[in-house]
Amino acid sequence: MKRKAAKAGKLRLSPNEETMLMKEEYERRRKLRLQQVRLEQQKDIALQIRQKVKQRREEQLRKLEEALRAEWQKAQDEKMKALEKLYLSSLRAIGEGHRQAKEHEPDLEALAKQAE
Repeated sequence: MKRKAAKAGKLRLSPNEETMLMKEEYERRRKLRLQQVRLEQQKDIALQIRQKVKQRREEQLRKLEEALRAEWQKAQDEKMKALEKLYLSSLRAIGEGHRQAKEHEPDLEALAKQAE
C-alpha cells in the first residue's frame, strides 16, 4: 500500500506535455542564443564604427598638420627672402656710403691753398 501511495504522490507528465516542455525549453535556449549572437554582433559593429571614426579623425588631423606645416614653411620662406633682400640692400648701402663719402670728400689740398 505504501508503494501505491508513494507512486500516487508522484505524477508523471503525459507524452504530449513532456514534448511541449522540451519544445518550450528548446525555444527558450534558442532565443537566448540569438540574443547572445545579436549582442556580439552589436559589439562588433560598435567597435568597427569607433575604429572608423578614429581613423577619420586621425586622417583629418594629419591633413590639417600638413596644411599648417606647408603654410608655416611658406611664411618662413617669405621671411627668409625678405631678410635676404634687406641684407643685400644693406650691403649695397654700405658700398654707396663709401662712394658718396669719396665723392664728397673735401679736397684738402685745395682748401689748404685757399687758406693761404
